[in-house]
Amino acid sequence: MALTAQLTHFGVHAVDLDRMVDFYTRVMGFIVSDSGVARSGAHVYFMTQNPECHHQFVLFDGRKQDTPYSPVNQISFRLDSIDTLKGYRKALAAEGIAPERVTDHGNAWAFYFRDPEGNPVELYCDTPFYTPQPCGEPLDLEQSNEEILKRTEAMCRSRPRFATREAWMQGIQARLDAR
Repeated sequence: MALTAQLTHFGVHAVDLDRMVDFYTRVMGFIVSDSGVARSGAHVYFMTQNPECHHQFVLFDGRKQDTPYSPVNQISFRLDSIDTLKGYRKALAAEGIAPERVTDHGNAWAFYFRDPEGNPVELYCDTPFYTPQPCGEPLDLEQSNEEILKRTEAMCRSRPRFATREAWMQGIQARLDAR
């Protein structure tokens, strides 16, 4: 029997917990599902965007102000569509948050920025295609969705091992089933 584990949530220590809770609720659209004090004494906020999942994201206080870099490599949020990706870009711009990178990965369209404490955040949505990773071409979110889709498909078809996302997923499922 193959063991499987589904990633459901992650936690981040914050310097300014109130500021981070405000950002992730007001700008990113999470709601606080619970809050309290952990056994360690840390204040904790559980947040979700899914009624089937008590928490997808957890913020704790306790990160030191003088940490020379963010210990978080990347926080990634999967979105349902390119329209939602474009909507978040506008919402972040209204907060004065500029993108660090806007990228066409072939299998996903992504927007990268830093949250209020400098943690790298990726917002992305899947494309209907697969192409080997890493892949990162510039993405212009000012283009129409049709133009973005057309450009991505052409790029993916020009690379080795092109597949539709569905065919790639079937291949991954076959590999998982074979374990």
